[in-house]
Amino acid sequence: MTSLSEFDIIKRYFSFTETSAGPSHAGTLVGIGDDAAVVAAHKNPLVVATDTLIEGVHFPPEFLAKHVASRAMGVNLSDFAAMGATPRWMTMALSLPHIDTDWLAAFSQRLAQICQQYNVALIGGDTTRIDHGLVISLTVMGETQTRSGLCLRRNGAQVGDDVWVSGSLGKGAAALQLLMPSKNSMPWICNKESKSELLASFYMPEPRLALGQGLVGIASAAIDISDGLMADANHIAMQSQVKIIIDGDALPIHSGLETNLNRQIVQQWVLSGGDEYELLFTAPTDQSSTIESLSLALALPCTKIGTVTENLKEDKAEADSVSVFGAGWDSQSLKGYTHF
Repeated sequence: MTSLSEFDIIKRYFSFTETSAGPSHAGTLVGIGDDAAVVAAHKNPLVVATDTLIEGVHFPPEFLAKHVASRAMGVNLSDFAAMGATPRWMTMALSLPHIDTDWLAAFSQRLAQICQQYNVALIGGDTTRIDHGLVISLTVMGETQTRSGLCLRRNGAQVGDDVWVSGSLGKGAAALQLLMPSKNSMPWICNKESKSELLASFYMPEPRLALGQGLVGIASAAIDISDGLMADANHIAMQSQVKIIIDGDALPIHSGLETNLNRQIVQQWVLSGGDEYELLFTAPTDQSSTIESLSLALALPCTKIGTVTENLKEDKAEADSVSVFGAGWDSQSLKGYTHF
């Protein structure tokens, strides 16, 4: 326990933007230390995203400080990837039950590394004490790539479009099973290499910013897979008022899930597991070669997994908007994560 004040904590652990890059970093005119931040208005429209992570809900209590920082940043920046936008600044509200200087040092060090990696300036926020647990809320601000405000949205999918996904699927649910084995799940023997990859994807989610930015003007709709493939495909389908059919046999399942697991568990993890932070997007069929070239340039696999088949009728229920076909695949009763 220590007697550090709120202002001591801010000065010691969260003034790294001022120290490392100067107050003009990323267009910051006034950063941490005043009652509010002042940033230089850019020519392109502003993009804002907020996410809150709660200990015991979004990450286990025993999570290392550096992993908490990585997840908090990765989740927020993934929203920018889904919009094809460029992050510039962020504010952070951090609520702690007590002051642990070792934890704060490790957390802030990792936070600073990620801010530097993606050229994001921490320009303000708040720290407060709570009775128990840990709550982190980040608001990231940035801009679209063009003055017109062109960006990726969920509501642009058109009949005839292909459906694509980046990376591999099932990682989030598999990592959770490794961290917190379910009593209802069958024993799973995961090799060392796959286990390392799966846990890394959970501890340190990698936002697909370059892919999202490259898809602006190419993809018709996009979303990050944070709530699960089916749930997030449904968001695109409902907001675009279309029906999406996914080919289960085309889904890029992570190699670590292909052994020692029955098909039902794999199907559940891939379709509804969530915590993937890959991009799910639609695009006209004539953009296939462009997407494949972008995928190659980024060394990031992008797989065509389905089709937008028809417009939804007004009387169609939400459950009718996304379906999966393929031998042994069944999308019935598979829902993703919901906050309530």
